[in-house]
Amino acid sequence: MDTNTIMEQSGIPLLLFVICMYYAWRLLALKDVDSIRGKSKPPVKDPENYARGAGKLIIFFGLSTLVMAGLVLINVQIALAQIVICTLILGVLWKRMNDRYE
Repeated sequence: MDTNTIMEQSGIPLLLFVICMYYAWRLLALKDVDSIRGKSKPPVKDPENYARGAGKLIIFFGLSTLVMAGLVLINVQIALAQIVICTLILGVLWKRMNDRYE
C-alpha cells in the first residue's frame, strides 16, 4: 500500500483529525469558547470549565476519526460503524455538557 492509496482512502478523516485538534487547542490553551459557539447564543455560566469539557470532547472525536482513518484501510464497514457510534456518544456527552454550563 503506497501513500497515494492511503491518502485516497483516509484523507478526509485525517483532515478532520487536524481540524479537531486545532479547535481542541483553541479551547484548551486559549479558552476561546466563542470559536465553537454562535454569536447569537448567550454566554455560558463557566467559560473555563466549558472550554475544558468541550476541548476534551473534541479530542475524543479527533482521536475517533484518527482510528477511523486506520480502520478504513482494513474494513470500511467496521470504520463506518465505529465513527457512527463515536458520533452518537459525542452527541450525548455534548448535550450533557451544554445543559450543565448554559
